Amino acid sequence: MLIKQTSLIKYFPLLNISKIKRNQKKKDKCNNKLLYSLDIGRDNIVRIKETHCLDCGARLVKNGHNKRLIIRDNGKGKLKILIQRKRCPQCGEIHPDYSDIFPRFANYHENYKRRARQHYMEGLMPSQIRRVFKIDFGITISKTTIVNWINEVAESLREMLQETPIPSSGHWGYDEIHMRMKGKKIYTLDTVDVVTKFIPGALISESMGRKAGHSLFREARCHNFLKINSIVKDCTTNLGGLFQTRSFNHIVQQNCLTHVKWMISKHVKAFCGLSTQSRKPIPEQWRWLLKRFYKVIDSKNETDAYIQLEIIRGTVIRLKGKKITHLQTALKNLKGWFPKIIPYQRNPSIPKTNNLLES
Repeated sequence: MLIKQTSLIKYFPLLNISKIKRNQKKKDKCNNKLLYSLDIGRDNIVRIKETHCLDCGARLVKNGHNKRLIIRDNGKGKLKILIQRKRCPQCGEIHPDYSDIFPRFANYHENYKRRARQHYMEGLMPSQIRRVFKIDFGITISKTTIVNWINEVAESLREMLQETPIPSSGHWGYDEIHMRMKGKKIYTLDTVDVVTKFIPGALISESMGRKAGHSLFREARCHNFLKINSIVKDCTTNLGGLFQTRSFNHIVQQNCLTHVKWMISKHVKAFCGLSTQSRKPIPEQWRWLLKRFYKVIDSKNETDAYIQLEIIRGTVIRLKGKKITHLQTALKNLKGWFPKIIPYQRNPSIPKTNNLLES
């Protein structure tokens, strides 16, 4: 049997013992700790099976016990165990791997952590998750512990999501949500793949505009690995001239037809004498006018769209009234949006609305 000589103490008694032992401990803490085998007896004492040090071959000596409380999975109750410590006279304390028996620095089974994170992902708050564990498993977990479980994987998960490309068809939806955080108005910019249903990117920003949109799409493309072929959005102008720049001018834009109808109906209501924010239906004698605008939006093909656009143009020219400017504005908007209304007719992968992201 070959034995590695790890110390010169027995040959040089005047050598500084403490310094050598301290350096030896640092070395041996990371050596062989996975090689020690463990055994749990009927007395719930966890013991190291080996009787000799795996590094120097010296006989191990017992070094007391540590109490440990384990909360096992799926309602199996609590388990109180004793961990029998051993030390090597030459190498110091033995540190085996106990992860197969209980998680490091924790009492709860790993499944409780996974369940807590899953509940949080489904929208439950830590206080609600705490009540779920109390009802389902009969255990009381502190709110701070649940928050720590969630935060434990948050950063690594965030890095993984930023670096990992998702399945993408190249046809995305885009939307903005206005919200308040600690009394300050902020915005969340969201994208979703309208075919695969994955979320390429989401950004919380203090402002909207071309700069924020550029940051969102640059991150969502995952270092230019993903390509954007089309964007479905509402009638927002907050992105400015982003889609006229060199990196984005190839993207086909599709306005959500529901938002287009909503914008057009506001101007028709104003022409009919109602408020633009009124929830009342348009008077019956003017409903034919709204239908003519809608025929352009709901056209079946590009040719029909051009025909209906000319019909509504002639209709607006013939009409008169104090608020005719509202109809002129509606027609002007419809003409400006026309290239963004009909792209879905040419490509069936582009949806007519942004309902997927809205929901």
